Amino acid sequence: MRSVNSSLNPFILYEASLITDLERLERRADRGEAVYAREVTRLLESYGTSFDELPHYLQDAVDRIDLAD
Repeated sequence: MRSVNSSLNPFILYEASLITDLERLERRADRGEAVYAREVTRLLESYGTSFDELPHYLQDAVDRIDLAD
């Protein structure tokens, strides 16, 4: 029997991590901190992706971030 961790798809873990990071930026913006588009771009680049390459539900998560610029 395989353990739960070994059966998880790496892509699911990748998405979960990206969603967590996007939500962190959204919370910062909601608290009134300045979150800039370049921060989002750098974050996406650190995951090896870009806004245009994201599935729509992740693009929606990015769009919820109230950017300062």
